[in-house]
Amino acid sequence: MQMQKVRSSTIEDVGYDEHTHTMRVSFRHDMPREFCHVPEQTFKAFLNARSKNRFYKRHIQDAFPC
Repeated sequence: MQMQKVRSSTIEDVGYDEHTHTMRVSFRHDMPREFCHVPEQTFKAFLNARSKNRFYKRHIQDAFPC
């Protein structure tokens, strides 16, 4: 899984494996978290979101447990 930097005050970088639909989010001041069964369009919307932290909290944080 290749990680890519994002512009966010709380999120440092994100990665997505399109084969397993697993997403990893690394935070600036917290441990990284993995999410399972994440649709590719959700990951793309996350990358394109104006506020990555807001999108994360609304659409990812509690929605895709592993």
